[in-house]
Amino acid sequence: MKRLWLIHLTSLIAIAIWAVSDPLFETTIQYRGLSDASQNVGWIRVASFTLVVIFAIGSLLALLFQTLSRRSAPRHRSTRQLLAITTVIAVWFSFALYHDAIAWQGKRLRFATRVDELEAIVAPLRYEWPDRDGELRGIGPFMAYPFGRPTTLLLLEAPRVAERSVYVSAVERSDTGAIKLQLTGTDGGDWAEWHPPGSQPSSFTGGLADSHELQSATSIGNGWYLVRYRA
Repeated sequence: MKRLWLIHLTSLIAIAIWAVSDPLFETTIQYRGLSDASQNVGWIRVASFTLVVIFAIGSLLALLFQTLSRRSAPRHRSTRQLLAITTVIAVWFSFALYHDAIAWQGKRLRFATRVDELEAIVAPLRYEWPDRDGELRGIGPFMAYPFGRPTTLLLLEAPRVAERSVYVSAVERSDTGAIKLQLTGTDGGDWAEWHPPGSQPSSFTGGLADSHELQSATSIGNGWYLVRYRA
């Protein structure tokens, strides 16, 4: 019984740590077919995830079976074991419902360590926002839109924020002076935004007339926010 509990709790902790630390966790669990998932996130990640899930389900069923089949066990012990199993099941249901929020907080923690790299990209733009196409140190060549009074820079050579995982594809500047970086890459898909005092992330229309409806935002320090807009 103790060994089964050890296997199950290890599986639960492993899944939780995975959700927090792996940028592709959400992508991995969204695929229904193993072949599609393997092609997009790699067979090693899919096989590892499948194995952990099998251990978790198998150990939970074994625990439940052993608890229900032990007629000779004292009643108070059986009740305590059933309560423990019920608690674990409730934890799994909570994880199933809120795994996206857990993964989001993990992403927030990762980007909190990247503020200096984001700052290096944005710092020159706070004091000298381009009024035409050009090239700047830190972001490379870009195209500025709309013409005349640009608020959007489309970067032709996306600067890297994190090794092989995050790049900046575009930069937006709002009327409040906030500067917003559109992120791509395996840990991208969202925005990193710097806001001056009194400004916070909100829905906006970009320089290419593209609308972005705010879904969630969380502070990562020094005026920076990790922001997600609805697709």
